[in-house]
Amino acid sequence: MDKASVERICIDDFALKRRYRYGTLMVDIDTRQIIDMIESRETDDVAKWLSTYPNIKVVSRDGSQQYAAAIRQAHPNAIQVSDRFHLIKGLTDYAKQHISKVVAANFRIPVEEGEAGVDGGYWEKPGFDAHDLPEREHIANTDKKREVVGEVRSLAAQGLANADIARVVGLDRATVRKYLSLSFNPAKTDFGSKKPGKLNPYTVTIDAMLMDCRTFKDIEAAIRADGYDGAASTIRMYATRKRRIFKDSAAETQGDTELIQRKCVTKLLYKPIEKIKDITESQLERVIMEYPAIGSLLDIVQSYRGMIFAKRVDDIDAWIETAAQNGIDEINSFINGISTDLDAVKNAIRFKYNNGLAEGSVNKVKVIKRIMYGRCCFKLLRNKILLREFL
Repeated sequence: MDKASVERICIDDFALKRRYRYGTLMVDIDTRQIIDMIESRETDDVAKWLSTYPNIKVVSRDGSQQYAAAIRQAHPNAIQVSDRFHLIKGLTDYAKQHISKVVAANFRIPVEEGEAGVDGGYWEKPGFDAHDLPEREHIANTDKKREVVGEVRSLAAQGLANADIARVVGLDRATVRKYLSLSFNPAKTDFGSKKPGKLNPYTVTIDAMLMDCRTFKDIEAAIRADGYDGAASTIRMYATRKRRIFKDSAAETQGDTELIQRKCVTKLLYKPIEKIKDITESQLERVIMEYPAIGSLLDIVQSYRGMIFAKRVDDIDAWIETAAQNGIDEINSFINGISTDLDAVKNAIRFKYNNGLAEGSVNKVKVIKRIMYGRCCFKLLRNKILLREFL
């Protein structure tokens, strides 16, 4: 191969031994072939390698500052192009981090005016406090079990064998035999009775501290000071169960709210709302009213994507200034990153080049490397890949 004929390339790294050793490959954009590889991704090694190709004019790469410095060192006049996929992914990842910090995995927003209590629905349920919840759960579970027991006994009355009943109902044969016993009671006869234990005298104190949002360490220290000498795991299990009861009870009392999943909001970073089934425009408006930062993030991401795909390179400086004014730490981190590589970012908007060829070639190298596992040195890997490319 004539190195002087290579003018437009893309480069990317690949793992020789993940977290320990990496290499770099070069793909000719014009021929779409892997034309060379080296056993390093360090700046000086890459710069020395690139300098052996005297006529390089365009280099597409990811956001690596090591590669940026190596290209400047070897070919200071070459056009560096940052990869658009990485530019968009970087911003959406930072935005997703901020959304995860702002809202829980499942959070609540006010229902739309006029929706609460319509048709005697969920919000028309009578109120309950935390002490009612375990009893209602017990009743609901007992009713479910009673239905299953009735189905088992009905099938037995029709003459089905225990094995056939187990297959139809989806139970173990031992469970079927237990349900067919006339002495079986679906309800727990000992429900509500407190068994003696070391923690019993301290449950009132624990409940009060949980209501005050005290930590587990504070609770343990308080009851041990009062004389508790049992296991810490016993306190933790009781506290975890109580916290769940308090949380479920609090959710039931919020009759003018509805539950929204955070993943529905993060999908908006990647797709328009028309393509997302789990959230409506009305719900999104109420989410933004409760959490204005989410609305700012969506505007930032959408304007950024529109700018890149419409190739409005002159808008990048104004976008950076506007995005920075929101004061979102994650967005500022992204802005700081692209500001140090702004020329390559502008070239990514301006030109059609991208790093897709290099990314695909890395996958090809991975496959060959794994086939050669256990007998693969870098020299053999390089020779095999280059021979495959040029035959």
